[in-house]
Amino acid sequence: MRQRLLTPIILISSVMISAACAQEVVSLDKIQIEENYTAIDERRDNSIAKRIINGAELTQYGDTNALEILRRTHGVTIPNGKGAKSAPGKGYTVVMIDGEETTTSTSHRASPLENISPDMIEKIEVMTNGSAEHTAESMGGIVNIILKKPKAEGLTSAKLSFGTYGDLFNESLYAQREGKVDKVSYLVNFTASERRKNDDYDALKQSSSGYSLENREDEVHNQSLNVRSKIIYTPSSKNKYMYDGSLTRNHDAEDIDSQTFLDGAPSASSALRSEDRSMSTMLWSALSGEHHLSGDQLLEWKLKIHQYEEDGKTVSASTPVTNIKKDDDYAFSRFYGMEGVYSLILDEHFVKSGIEIKRSNQRDEVTRSVNGVDTTGVGDNVHMREDKVSWYLQDEINFGETTVITPGIRYETLSRDFGATSNTDYFVGSLHILNHLSGKDNIRASVAQTVRLPRLSQLSTSTNMTLDYNDIHRPDVTGNPNLTEEKALSYELRYEHFFEDKGIVSIGGFYRNINNKIENIVQYDTLSGRYIEKPENAGKGSLYGAEMEIKKSLKDYVDGLGIFANVTLQDSTLTNALSGNKRPIKQTSNFLCNLGFDHTLKDIKVTYGAAYRYIGGYDDPQEYLISESQKGYGTLDLYASKRIDKTFKLQFNVKNIASATVETTSHLYDTSGAITQTQIDKEHSRPQILLTLDGKW
Repeated sequence: MRQRLLTPIILISSVMISAACAQEVVSLDKIQIEENYTAIDERRDNSIAKRIINGAELTQYGDTNALEILRRTHGVTIPNGKGAKSAPGKGYTVVMIDGEETTTSTSHRASPLENISPDMIEKIEVMTNGSAEHTAESMGGIVNIILKKPKAEGLTSAKLSFGTYGDLFNESLYAQREGKVDKVSYLVNFTASERRKNDDYDALKQSSSGYSLENREDEVHNQSLNVRSKIIYTPSSKNKYMYDGSLTRNHDAEDIDSQTFLDGAPSASSALRSEDRSMSTMLWSALSGEHHLSGDQLLEWKLKIHQYEEDGKTVSASTPVTNIKKDDDYAFSRFYGMEGVYSLILDEHFVKSGIEIKRSNQRDEVTRSVNGVDTTGVGDNVHMREDKVSWYLQDEINFGETTVITPGIRYETLSRDFGATSNTDYFVGSLHILNHLSGKDNIRASVAQTVRLPRLSQLSTSTNMTLDYNDIHRPDVTGNPNLTEEKALSYELRYEHFFEDKGIVSIGGFYRNINNKIENIVQYDTLSGRYIEKPENAGKGSLYGAEMEIKKSLKDYVDGLGIFANVTLQDSTLTNALSGNKRPIKQTSNFLCNLGFDHTLKDIKVTYGAAYRYIGGYDDPQEYLISESQKGYGTLDLYASKRIDKTFKLQFNVKNIASATVETTSHLYDTSGAITQTQIDKEHSRPQILLTLDGKW
């Protein structure tokens, strides 16, 4: 029986001890900086390397949700959704919402990040190397999305957006009210959106028997409603209580139509149509408190529950040979738990310690049929559970006014039941060093042990089938119950120089030594005649490279002009655990860059700018009888905003103006090493236009 009702939750709280020069807020990616803006100053002084995106940066390029923002963020890796390959960057990245970890790599159709409007976000913190205070699963760094808290005693905000993706219409409405009644502050916001996309794909398949060309059109339609509230009760200067809750309802529809032409024939030899429909509900709820025990001691606690539920149906039909396949799928996941933190300032020390207890449950249920005949397998219905306890101790030590050292240790123990059972525990340590060479120059160094635990969806034997649309680039996706955790030791070294005008230039290097690297492996199953993607512990590897960044006002040359640029150069190696073959880590680009500018015309209150992002290609050699390569591609976004008066602002965006095409080529080999099939996919995207009216009163 499907579990749909919330069960009672009994949470036990504990304490943590911690201290460190109060955690500063750093804002990195600001180009135009007001005279009283201190983000760069805070970045300079923060003991742990951190970048922050805040203010107008979250909305200036027309991103409609947090997932789109993070995909363009320097140094961040975010998967693209159901069954998709990971985005390029320094590997797996943990994403948190208000310090709460959320899953971005999931078999579900929707990502929690797609339901967060940029207008809900106060700032986004990007930490390139993990610390004991956060999860040990900080492979590739940590992104913390901090949502807005009530500040004003009475303020209403609203934003109305209209636009097109290709020839499809999109719209969204955002409204927020914040205020204060006696000792209670509140914030309530509402988001309603309707998003449509229509992309074209070409898939050329060549073999000794001839070739075929598939022309495919993929139309996606999403309707979403989100209500969120944050209530803060402050009975005294020493105590504070907060409730944070949100409810999201999504309806998703995807229609795929394709025609296949054999050997250049003018008429299609076959056609396929697939329809995917789903309804999902996401609940996010937390109750927390802060208690100042003295001027030097702080106790914090939190009780939380998150839940996701989705019902979906996929149907595909082929012609001229009638073949109707259906999948009815149900996904349910919930986690609840508690955490406690105790902080203490003692002379030159700021010590912090904490504990977290969490339980997660997940259900995957699928019913399959082909031409009305039930084909559901034993592994298609899976129930899983995970219990996790974490504890950490971190100290921030000041040595005079020039050096800050932040050591920390974290312990986590984990028990899982996913048909089989597993238990694991580990200690991880971290050390961050900051040295102020001068008021304008910093040297930073850090080393951190990290793990990457398999997600429950990666352990599930339930399969997300592509039905009739199955090939090298659209495989069925399943989990691996034998998957073990990935472990790494990460090193970083960075030099930063801060300009008088609040600009910055930095250069740094990173090296990561990885054991049991988790990779998604695509193989051809000769028994079923289908391509299947499954996560595997591929072997031992390393990832290393350099990052360069500059942000600078050019007002001495052109009033109101600012520029930014960042470049990542990286390389990797991996030794296969079974064959001993050496190769790069799969789908790892050697070059990534972001370039841009903005210019403010103060007299007419207009700001405009552009941002260009380039993602280099990769070339993965043959392994498991399949090789893959991808060409590099770039996207260009433009924006212009006009302040109408103190209340309203109008903004115009054009995203992906160059209509980027992603070209991926794969080869299938036989056991003698000869190529038996080649597939070339070209994914054609379209420009997106957006007009937004923003008001506050």
